[in-house]
Amino acid sequence: MISDKELREAARQYEQALLRALPEPEDCEAVFSPDFERKMKKLIFRVDHPIRYWLRRLLPVLLAVGLAAAALLLAKQAPAEEPPVQTQTEPPAASAEPSPPGESQEPAARAIVYRPTWLPEGCEWDRETLYENEGMIVYRTPGGGEAVFLYDLTGGGPENPGGGREVPVGDGIGTLLLGRNKEALNELFWADEGAGVSFWLSAPFGEEDMVRVAESVRAEA
Repeated sequence: MISDKELREAARQYEQALLRALPEPEDCEAVFSPDFERKMKKLIFRVDHPIRYWLRRLLPVLLAVGLAAAALLLAKQAPAEEPPVQTQTEPPAASAEPSPPGESQEPAARAIVYRPTWLPEGCEWDRETLYENEGMIVYRTPGGGEAVFLYDLTGGGPENPGGGREVPVGDGIGTLLLGRNKEALNELFWADEGAGVSFWLSAPFGEEDMVRVAESVRAEA
């Protein structure tokens, strides 16, 4: 009868023989379907950036909840008051038409809106959702991706996950998080301490362009 020691040795020799029979890794070729590649990229991004992954998943839900709350508040207000929420699907007009002669018209009240005044060449306005105290503006980038700009007039805004690097943004300091692979987006958090406004930019831009976009942000008159 074969002993346990002899059985283990025979199994080890058999394993080595099987490994020697396998081709070298560089000789192996595998072609994956585009659908499989997309799923793997999503999985890698979710593992490498869990906070940003869930932020992307939860952002539409939070915006929808905020919109529903604003609509409920509006329903309780007097009909003559302006709605606190403004959602645009077309680029904002450059100027409004003047009132007819002899007709007195009060200007419509609106919250302050912040926008970047500079973006890398080829970026185009895509959509925006503006609330009473916060807003989200999305731009389409030349590569088919998205650059998302958010502001919060209460000084809140998206939570900074930490681990970033401090960079100068105008007269202040921002926190820059660079993606760890080419598919990851870069993020920049900064604030206007004097105005009490916080900002967040998520985009496939380099460090210099991220800072330049941040420094170009202005409040609409």
